[in-house]
Amino acid sequence: MSLGTSALTQGNAQQAQTHLEHALQLHPTSDAHYNMGICQYMLKNIDRAIEHWKKSVQMDPKGADAYVSLGNAYFLSKKESGKAIDYMQKAIELAPNDPEIQFNLACMHESQGSLDQAIELYTQAASNGLDRAQPYLRNAMAKRIKQQI
Repeated sequence: MSLGTSALTQGNAQQAQTHLEHALQLHPTSDAHYNMGICQYMLKNIDRAIEHWKKSVQMDPKGADAYVSLGNAYFLSKKESGKAIDYMQKAIELAPNDPEIQFNLACMHESQGSLDQAIELYTQAASNGLDRAQPYLRNAMAKRIKQQI
């Protein structure tokens, strides 16, 4: 699996796919499925990526990264906000102080018009050290004020 991970790090998804397929045949693990999901996503095989991330979650239901990837795939590629938010919510339950997860979930809520939830999550992300959450927080607060006028 290390060859596949190395190829992914170098941005070589085709080579990573070959190595990860071999690793999955020899010893299927949650990490191997997770990395194959990333590989498939890079190759624009969104449905296959989702399949691998779901297998990763089945094998290790306490791993937040696969839930994050599922949430992002459903939000960005499948345009299924409800599923995306559900997966991202599971990720935040597993890693409640992760500012990247808080930020991603805030963006999803904001896109759905749930400004109170978005503001709360942007605030948490900023408090946990994610500086780029600040302008998003200000924008969401401005949107909420505009709604109240």
